[in-house]
Amino acid sequence: MSLWAKLKDAITTDDAEAAEEARKEAEAAQAEADKAKVEAQARADEARRKADEAAEKAGLPSATAEEKAQADTARQEAEAEAQAAQDAQFEADRKAEEKAQKAIDKANARREKKQEAREERQEERQGARQEARREAAADEVYTVKSGDTLSGIGQRFGVDWHVLARVNNIDNADLIFPGQKVKIPKK
Repeated sequence: MSLWAKLKDAITTDDAEAAEEARKEAEAAQAEADKAKVEAQARADEARRKADEAAEKAGLPSATAEEKAQADTARQEAEAEAQAAQDAQFEADRKAEEKAQKAIDKANARREKKQEAREERQEERQGARQEARREAAADEVYTVKSGDTLSGIGQRFGVDWHVLARVNNIDNADLIFPGQKVKIPKK
């Protein structure tokens, strides 16, 4: 998976600021890697050029043993420099990938934090709604006083006395007593 595909997968459009920051960090890391690759390739090319010159010189019939040894040494140095250039390219790519991954992780952490905050707010709203429902659904309780009747209590609270009798399991509406608790249901 390419660096850009990873960025795309890691960052959503609802977090544009984090996406832009991660993109810039990834581009900077890629630019550093590209620069290191170019420099390493230039060193390798120069080493190969020197080796070719030495080899050409060593290949002449008039070449001395010392020139031939120098050509072999130049060839070995060129190979070593080419290997060093490859290693430098690999290291530059690794560093670019590492920086890009850090940017992705940072963007993901930011997105997760925002998601957690959204979930907390949603839970708080849901709790508030449930509390409001409980309060709205809570029945009022009236304590019967001497001289009260079920129909009088119902009339005072705007509830039919039949409903009061049913809600409070009162079989005989004429038999209520002072101190008795009567639930008054909400309309």
